[in-house]
Amino acid sequence: MKRAFDFVGSLGLLTLLFLGVVACSPPLASKPFSPLSPIVSPNGLQSPLVPPTPQATPTPTCNPQWLTPLSEACPWLPTPEPTPTSPFPTPTPFAPPTPPAQTPTPLPLPQAATSPEGRLLWRSKIRLQDGSLAFVLLESRVNADGSINQPFRRISFQPPADFDLPPEYDYSMWFDRFAPSPDGRYLIGIYESEGGESIANFDLASLKSTLPGEGEFCWTTPDGHCVGASGYFYSWHPNSREVLFYEKNAPDRGLWLVNVSTGQYRLLAQPAELGWAGFSGVAISPDGQILAYSLSGPGMEQIWMANADGSEPHLVLESNTSAVVYAWSPDGRYLLYSGEPMPKVGKETPLPPWPRLWVMDRDGRNHRPLNLSWETFGFTDQKPVWSPTGQYIAGIGGIGETMQCWRKGENQPIDPLCLFRNAGVYVENIETGEVRLVAPNAVDPTWSPDGSLLAVSRMDERGQVDIWIVGVHGNNLRRVTDTPELDRYPLWLQRER
Repeated sequence: MKRAFDFVGSLGLLTLLFLGVVACSPPLASKPFSPLSPIVSPNGLQSPLVPPTPQATPTPTCNPQWLTPLSEACPWLPTPEPTPTSPFPTPTPFAPPTPPAQTPTPLPLPQAATSPEGRLLWRSKIRLQDGSLAFVLLESRVNADGSINQPFRRISFQPPADFDLPPEYDYSMWFDRFAPSPDGRYLIGIYESEGGESIANFDLASLKSTLPGEGEFCWTTPDGHCVGASGYFYSWHPNSREVLFYEKNAPDRGLWLVNVSTGQYRLLAQPAELGWAGFSGVAISPDGQILAYSLSGPGMEQIWMANADGSEPHLVLESNTSAVVYAWSPDGRYLLYSGEPMPKVGKETPLPPWPRLWVMDRDGRNHRPLNLSWETFGFTDQKPVWSPTGQYIAGIGGIGETMQCWRKGENQPIDPLCLFRNAGVYVENIETGEVRLVAPNAVDPTWSPDGSLLAVSRMDERGQVDIWIVGVHGNNLRRVTDTPELDRYPLWLQRER
């Protein structure tokens, strides 16, 4: 009985062992097992025995110590690409009118006269009975042969009706200098104050002010008060009815076009608020189509051109030296200016001689240097001027070593006559490039209506400053006035048409 049991037990044990081997053996067609293969459970979930997917290494936080450069404290940070910036602000362009501005009808170009005949005016400084000094305006007639009629006539402007002054009061004594309109009908009077220049306009036929109220141009505040305009007078519009004036203090300060009969004005251009000192020169082409102006900035000067109403401004010159717009040629083809960029040289290399005066085409291209020696001597009222024919340009330049007329930190010249010492009036022929010194110790050049003569303020060997006349080639230099008064700023008007 026991032997039968042992046999059956042994047979069962062998059966169990055989079944276990069969269950643990892989099928013949299966891949060999790999410990790196994922094991998927019957429900489709990945086995927790699978190695985790590698995660990105977190970027460490950069907390540099005070004043430690980021490139040293955190070298793993990428180096930022430098962003090109300019230290010079871009002027805010004047918004074009809406609807778009209409192109005005071109004005007729000015025509040179056939003779120097006309009126010669100048400012003289005299001492009044009470001992004070005052400016007066004198006039003489010029004949067709260039001779001067004497005696001279004193022009006395009548004060505005609102002024509580005697009828015989000479209103011209208020003004430092004058600017005639292109047609010779009006005369702008300019007087300087601590806040800038103010202007009034006069009819040369009646000698009365054309502006309403107190006779001076002002801007009206919201509460109705007339505040005297203060800025800088640049030039007349070729229509002889408006002037270009840079107002510095009004809320809408900028370049204004002012009607000399109504006092109404329009804003033409406005520099950016930050960094720009303002306008250094303005001129409208003789046909009334193109406005050119120069802006002074922090270490940078620019010249812009725009439509006559200020719309569509575009930059035509950027310079590292003083850029100034002066005047258009009488035919409107060329703009006279200064400020072409100076060449870059090493610290030990002196700057080469560089032309100060240039001309460019009316589209802002084809810049050409002039040979005319040009010095302002620190006096902003000295400007180069085109002849009526457009063939010549006259300006002041140094004779020998240029003198310093100003002491450092002072607003008065060392010598009141410093401007006349070592300075003279030069003339360049634009067609040939020839330059002549036509009047030594002279300033304030102004052309005769036909462009054959120049009137200047000249100091003689006695130190007396008078009005002189000289030919365009430096010939026939002759004196007009001979008085101890300081005679300045001659104006030569074409005879009445």
